[in-house]
Amino acid sequence: MARDMKIALITYDNFPFGGAPANLLRYFALAVARENNEVEVILPTGNYYGNKIDINTKRNGNIENIRYKHLCFKIHPKNLIGKFVDNICSLILPIFYLIQANHKKKIDKIILYNANFFGVLASLFIKIAIRTKLIIIIPEFYEKPKSRFISLSLIRWYNFYFGLKYLSKYASSFIVLSNFLRNYLVNTLKVNKPILILPNLMDPNNFNVTGNKPFINNKITIGYAGTPTRKDGVMDLIESFGILNKKNPDTHLLIIGDVIFSNSILPQLKDRAMKLGINENITFTGLVSFSKIPELLNACQILALTRPNGISAEAGFPTKLGEYFACRKPVVITRVGDIPLYFKNGEHVIIVNPGDINSIMNGFEKLINDKGLSERLCNNAYDWMDANLNYKNMSKKLCEFIAK
Repeated sequence: MARDMKIALITYDNFPFGGAPANLLRYFALAVARENNEVEVILPTGNYYGNKIDINTKRNGNIENIRYKHLCFKIHPKNLIGKFVDNICSLILPIFYLIQANHKKKIDKIILYNANFFGVLASLFIKIAIRTKLIIIIPEFYEKPKSRFISLSLIRWYNFYFGLKYLSKYASSFIVLSNFLRNYLVNTLKVNKPILILPNLMDPNNFNVTGNKPFINNKITIGYAGTPTRKDGVMDLIESFGILNKKNPDTHLLIIGDVIFSNSILPQLKDRAMKLGINENITFTGLVSFSKIPELLNACQILALTRPNGISAEAGFPTKLGEYFACRKPVVITRVGDIPLYFKNGEHVIIVNPGDINSIMNGFEKLINDKGLSERLCNNAYDWMDANLNYKNMSKKLCEFIAK
């Protein structure tokens, strides 16, 4: 395998912290650098949601041995003029910066995170100008917003869709998170280029919490962490817990997180819990720092991921699942996407039917009534995570693909 490659990783999302994309890219960069490669992360736009979540606001920085650089703003502007300037710079500045950097030391590979139109357009121009290879990471497939009028969310969707459908085929190879995305490239876009399926990357050591106490003494706490929207099936989780709690009063539900791109979604979730009469048995933490999540997850006895059917569930691989496994907690998860391809029901996880409240509730009851089952699931799931998601163990396979 070729060694000592110089790799430019371009992302229009946050880095090195600030949500699931930042976490994946951080471990991706660290995995590539483990094999003696030089990695620089280029951020053409400013970080998003700086006032709501913990993100780094340095213009130039290092995370371990990874350099990163903002080419324009550090934080994405909120005013219209600032947004316009940031978007124009995001198209032009990467081209000039990487062409100049290539003169100093040859760039062997360009890797672009996500297939947005302007990002792919700029990356293809760089690819041609410096005569190198372009690899595109496609993490998910976005559903088209149901709107008859032009909106920001609809513009973002078209930016993604046009980039994926019309420009991405000119890349040299692809890294995707699911079989759905691989099949879309091969069958719909007729792509005949190398594709690597990489469900996710993480560091299990970050979730190894010792001496952690239960969230509530003498209670079985079911935990969820993420963005509690319909896409993650949190309302189904609350409904199923409502049935479970009536049968098992010693249970508690912990919901960690909130939306970061709009007004809080928690009031409507709390309202539903109130109508079900279980509000005193549910804790909503709201947004918390990434460093606090391992402690909260380890305080639970069962962890849940109850995504409903839909394109998002089929196309992506849940970031939080590896984190759940790293906590060595039994997991109840719905049968969506690649889940049945990777895991056996009763061996790695408890698999339940998406959108089926009673099926989800029965999954929780299985774990409550069978402690031996919980221990077996935890051990098998941790082993799978360590072999397939631990960035240190995946670095060689990843770099072999990039180097080809």
